[in-house]
Amino acid sequence: MRIAVTGATGVLGQEAVEALVAAGHEVTGITRRDSGVPIVEGRGGAAVVADVFDATDLARAFRGHDVVINTLAHVPVGMAGLRPLAWREDDRLHLEASIAIAKAAADAGVRKLIQESSVFLYPDNGTDWITEDQPLSVRNQAFRPRVREMRAAVDFATSGRSAVVLRLGQLFGRDPQTTHALKATREGDPILLGKPENYITLLHHTDAGLAFVAALRADSGFYNVGGEPITRGRWAKDLAMEAGVETPAKFYPEITQAIVGTRLEVQRRSLRVSSVRFMSETGWRPTVGPSTKGWSRR
Repeated sequence: MRIAVTGATGVLGQEAVEALVAAGHEVTGITRRDSGVPIVEGRGGAAVVADVFDATDLARAFRGHDVVINTLAHVPVGMAGLRPLAWREDDRLHLEASIAIAKAAADAGVRKLIQESSVFLYPDNGTDWITEDQPLSVRNQAFRPRVREMRAAVDFATSGRSAVVLRLGQLFGRDPQTTHALKATREGDPILLGKPENYITLLHHTDAGLAFVAALRADSGFYNVGGEPITRGRWAKDLAMEAGVETPAKFYPEITQAIVGTRLEVQRRSLRVSSVRFMSETGWRPTVGPSTKGWSRR
C-alpha cells in the first residue's frame, strides 16, 4: 500500500515510517521543514515537505495514497507542562492540523485514516480494567483539541472510508520524556506523579510503530494500545533498574501534585487499560516491556 505519515520526524512518526517500510509498504513521510527530509529518508521513506495546517497543500501530498497515518504531537517535557504556553504547539497540532489532515485525506481520495490518540483521556478507574467502552473524562476545556481531533476522524469515516483511532499508552524508550525521567532518577530528583499503587499502561515506541502497521488490518473504531499495566511503584523500580541506580524513582510530594493542573493531572490517574480488542482484531502484541533490559537504548 501507499501510506503517508504526518509527524514523520517525531518519535512516533519515525517508528511508524520504519515499521511500515519493513512491512513492505511504500511510505511517504510528511515534514514541515527541509531539515526533516534526511530524517525521513534515514528511516527508509520518501519525504515530502508540506504545511500540515493547509488542507490544500496536504491534499497535494496525499494524492495517490491509500492510507494516511497522523502521529503529530508536541508534548512538553517534565514539569515544563505546568506552563500554559508550553502546550500551545501541541494544542494547535491537534485542533488545527489534525482537522486539516482529515479533510485533505478525504479530498485526496484516501480510503483510510489512522489517528494517534491517548489513554490519558480516560478517567481514573482505580484497580478496575478500562476498555474502549469506558466513557472519557474530557469535559475540561484543555481537552478540546483532542476532542475535535477525534470528531474529525469520525467525520472522515463516511462514504465508504474508514478511520482507526489508537489510544496509545504512555510512551517509553528513547523519547525525550523518558530520557528526562531516567536523568532525574539517576540524580535522585522527584519525577513521578500519582501514587505507587496506581496503575500505568506503558507502550515502548518500537511497539507503537508496529501498532500502526497492525492498524492497517483494523476496522473503523477506537482501540486501546499498550502493554500489560503495572503499578507506578513497579514503574519506579523499573526506571531505577534502567538508570543503573538502586533507589527507585521518586514521586513528587503530594503538596506539589495538588497544584499540577489539568494538563499534568492526567498523569496522576490510575489507568489499568486493556488492549485485548486491538490484539484480538489485529494480532499485534507488545514486544518490549519496562522490565526488558536495555529498553532505553532500543
